[in-house]
Amino acid sequence: MPRPVSKYLLFFVFVLTLYSCDRLNREKQRAVHKAKEIASKEADKAKEMASRQADKVFPSYDAYQPDTDHNKKRFKEHLQTDVSPDVKNIYAYGDFIGIDYKVLLSFTCDTATLGRIVRIKKMKLTTKDDQGLSFGETFPWWNTDKMEKLAAYRKGKEAEYWEYLWYDPQSRQAWYEEFSM
Repeated sequence: MPRPVSKYLLFFVFVLTLYSCDRLNREKQRAVHKAKEIASKEADKAKEMASRQADKVFPSYDAYQPDTDHNKKRFKEHLQTDVSPDVKNIYAYGDFIGIDYKVLLSFTCDTATLGRIVRIKKMKLTTKDDQGLSFGETFPWWNTDKMEKLAAYRKGKEAEYWEYLWYDPQSRQAWYEEFSM
C-alpha cells in the first residue's frame, strides 16, 4: 500500500517542480525585461546629459530647420527673453571659428515681442545706412535686400561687439545679428 501513495507523491512533486520551473522562467523573463527597460532609460538619460553638456561647450545652431529645441534655446540666450507663442520660424546660425564670432537669428513675432527685446537689450534705433556686418554665408531666411530698406536697432561697443535687430512690420519678420570685432 505504501507504494501507490509514493507514486502519487512522486507525481505530485513532479507537477509542482514543472509548475515552479515555469513560474521561475516567467519571473526571470520579467526581471530581464525590466532590467533592459531600466538600462535603456538610463542610457537615454546619459545621452541627454552628455548632449546638454556638449551644448554648453559647443552650442548647436540649426540653420536649415526652424523651431528646433536648439534654435529656441539660442533665441532665449541671445535675445534674453522667452519664446512667446507669437514667435515662430526661428532659424539660427553661429560661427565661433577664429578670434571673433557671429550669430544670426531670424524669426517672426508681434511688435510687442520686438519691443520687449529692444527694451531688455537696451537697443537704439539707427539710420538705414547702418547695416551691420556683411558676411559670406547665404541662407534663404536671411533677407539682406529687405533688411537694407529697414532701420535697425543696435547696441554695442566699438572694437568689441555689436548687436543689430531689424523688423519688417508687414511680414512680422525679424532678423538679429550679433558679432565681435
